[in-house]
Amino acid sequence: MYDYVIVTHLPAFYKVNLYNELAKKLNIFVVFIAKDTNETRASDFVTLHNAHFEYTVLSLVPFQSRDKLSSLYQLFSMVRQTDYKKILLSGWDLPEFWLVALMSPNQKNCLALESTILESNATGIKGLIKKTFLAFIGTVFASGDLHVELLEALNFKKNIRVTKGVGIINKPILSMQHKMYQKKFLYVGRLSMVKNLEMLINVFNVLPEHQLTIIGDGEEKKYLESIANGNVTFLGSIENDKLKEEYNKNDIFILPSESEPWGLVVEEALYFGLPVIVSKNCGACELIEDGKNGFIISPNDHEQIKLIIENIETSTFNKLLVGVKQFSISSKDEIQVSVY
Repeated sequence: MYDYVIVTHLPAFYKVNLYNELAKKLNIFVVFIAKDTNETRASDFVTLHNAHFEYTVLSLVPFQSRDKLSSLYQLFSMVRQTDYKKILLSGWDLPEFWLVALMSPNQKNCLALESTILESNATGIKGLIKKTFLAFIGTVFASGDLHVELLEALNFKKNIRVTKGVGIINKPILSMQHKMYQKKFLYVGRLSMVKNLEMLINVFNVLPEHQLTIIGDGEEKKYLESIANGNVTFLGSIENDKLKEEYNKNDIFILPSESEPWGLVVEEALYFGLPVIVSKNCGACELIEDGKNGFIISPNDHEQIKLIIENIETSTFNKLLVGVKQFSISSKDEIQVSVY
């Protein structure tokens, strides 16, 4: 009998890392709905090469092109024939999740919630649909505080467990480096409107002595390049296993998103020793102690962000580095695994 059957979208590297850790202590079986996706990502973002747990993949074509009827039929047969204590669903956005929730006893059903109160509607028809889904769920594993707020808005009264994460980042071996503050800032992520990069570039456009490096791709890339001054550099997408070099070249990570369900890049930055300036609308902002290992900002307050960046001096930077060293991503991940 499995402790958990886990049904999730894709073998994203951070999910695979989490499942590897769970498999050391639990008997799990993971169902990946598809092996890959059409969305633009680093080539090693979705991978099964390091999976050390029992799993199956329902569709070998990209997620967006999958045969949904085939997927539903495979899941139906699998759930009927499998013995498990709990079944963990990675969302409420797919017909596959609804099928399993309806088939399985409520007390066995768990939801890994990565949506927050900021980007997920809790009222009207959409709110009603979410409440209906939650009626079939016995336990919710909520990533953080903003996710719990969504559950409260949806009047979910059953078991809530807070994981403080959505998965586990890659952790290459680090060599300790003494950093000298060089006014170098880094952003890693999609280039889309919700990431609030136009505002960020406008800030750096009036701070010519500060450098901003932007890593990633997306629909806003050409426009953002057109408005950026020479102190803003675009590097495009970079594979995960090569990001270490870019983190090491920079001083401070910045994530100004208007909303962000979590923000795994915040964890990566902390792991690589970078203080973080993060929007209060990012789930992972709760990993930042304002003024200690970074700063928490209001994403639409251009002047606040400019002043924070301008006021960082060598002494400020060194103080932030001490705060970063005192925060352990590995300890946080151990807590995440223990919650499951």
